[in-house]
Amino acid sequence: MVTIHEEPDCGNAPRKEILRDLVVAIAERDGESIAPLLADDVAWTFVGEQHLTGRDTVLKWVDDLPPVEEVAFGTFLTHGRGAGVDGVLDLVDGARLAFCHGLRFAGAARTTKIVSVNSYLIRTTADGGLGAG
Repeated sequence: MVTIHEEPDCGNAPRKEILRDLVVAIAERDGESIAPLLADDVAWTFVGEQHLTGRDTVLKWVDDLPPVEEVAFGTFLTHGRGAGVDGVLDLVDGARLAFCHGLRFAGAARTTKIVSVNSYLIRTTADGGLGAG
């Protein structure tokens, strides 16, 4: 079970819940919870690393992720079709990754699917400095 650290939420931004659920599902490698959030042809770019196209490709990536011990959320931003979330992942092997996901939804309605994601992942040290590699 992944430990989650987050600030209390007022509940006035429904997309924040979608962002939170997406990040937690990724950390828990829970493709079943992620699949309904993604468009069939979702495009997911890990800036400077790789580009994934299609829901099935993203779900395969999720299955292959290393286990996460803790997720600490930072900022949630939502407006119209766009949204973003950042935070830190502490992996079971002791590695720490800072993340930022910028998402684009198919429309502004709460039920629309995620059509694209740009992700920034940076290995850091426990004190927040940049890690090697």
